[in-house]
Amino acid sequence: MRIDIQARQFALTDALRHAVEAEARQYEADFADRLHSLNVRLFDVNGLKGGIDKGCLLFARIGRGQATVVASGIDSDLYRAINAAFTRLSRGTRQSLDRNRRLRRPKRGAAAAAVLNA
Repeated sequence: MRIDIQARQFALTDALRHAVEAEARQYEADFADRLHSLNVRLFDVNGLKGGIDKGCLLFARIGRGQATVVASGIDSDLYRAINAAFTRLSRGTRQSLDRNRRLRRPKRGAAAAAVLNA
């Protein structure tokens, strides 16, 4: 899996990089066979003004068709924003994979009915 981490409007510290990589390792462990790439964008909306403005935006490419799942988290603490974004990304990835699985799988009776009608 390829991970691209970028910080916008501030320097990416080693501590932030390690926090993102730890969350990414957990996410990869859950979806290793489906995950192709992960883009992470860390940002601070208000700069030095403070407030609830630090965020993490995630883009994951998953599945055979390489669908994109997007999630974000915003908090006054960037580490909590990273955790919230990965939590939402995991939930969105599960939903996307379940939806694709349901669409691919024919109904039980449909195959038998097709054989009987032929």
